[in-house]
Amino acid sequence: MEDIYVLGVDIGGSHIACQLVNLSDCSLIENTYAEVKVAENQSAGIILAAWEKALKECMGKAAGKIIRGIGVAMPSPFDFVQGIAMADHKFASLKGLNIRQELSRVTGILPSSILFTNDAAAFGMGAWRLNGSRDRHLIGVTLGTGFGACFIVDGCYATYGPGVPIGGELWNYPFRGVIAEDYVSTRWFEKRFAELTGEAIHGVKGMIDLYQAGKYKTETEQVFREFSNSFGEIMVPFMTRFNADMLVIGGGMVLSEQYFLPLIGQYMKANGINASIMTVADTTTAIIAGAAALCDLI
Repeated sequence: MEDIYVLGVDIGGSHIACQLVNLSDCSLIENTYAEVKVAENQSAGIILAAWEKALKECMGKAAGKIIRGIGVAMPSPFDFVQGIAMADHKFASLKGLNIRQELSRVTGILPSSILFTNDAAAFGMGAWRLNGSRDRHLIGVTLGTGFGACFIVDGCYATYGPGVPIGGELWNYPFRGVIAEDYVSTRWFEKRFAELTGEAIHGVKGMIDLYQAGKYKTETEQVFREFSNSFGEIMVPFMTRFNADMLVIGGGMVLSEQYFLPLIGQYMKANGINASIMTVADTTTAIIAGAAALCDLI
């Protein structure tokens, strides 16, 4: 099979990361990775300059390989078809800007060869490919400051169909009078830990640091148990209706998987779910691979 090289790009709230990907076997090309830190609340000029720096650095490492296209993972809300920024909070300074045209300007890639998807969808598509493309129905979730989700059917991102929520997203799924994200994101851990202990923490790591120092062991175990039950309660109906073969978990919270993954597995089995569960520690690599896969459509 002919080697076809594209750029896979992961744009998050604090960075842009990109790498050259060979579409023929979904391999990420060594020594082409580039990353630049930039906060989402910066001015449009600073953000675009950071993106340009990362993209040009990555392309400079391509050693003369012809780059056929760019696949970009962006956080919602974003007009993924037209390539136009829409958010009032994430990258607010870019709202209304045609990002496809901007990326074409700095890379020389034709606008028609620059495609977009949301970061959770890219994670799921990338995890499917990097895991050997075996599972027919895969659900990918990212756990951290938010709750990303995607439903993958034979490697493609599904936004409708049996067991797929509206738009293929779960963060705003109604749950216990609020939304799912309110029960499985970092802010829930911070809130619940403070309720139980009276002590403020910053992120899950703060709670684990105290636990490892011998403090609040009972409370920390309770928090992880409640989280695992909530996560399971959210996921079981979708796992069942979607007939999921695999659940893949990524995001920053995976660094503490030893405290919750066995509990999630127990909850799933107790509720008749026999799908495999795996974690992906390197979420960025999966996102880059999945974003690059968009270029199969070019």
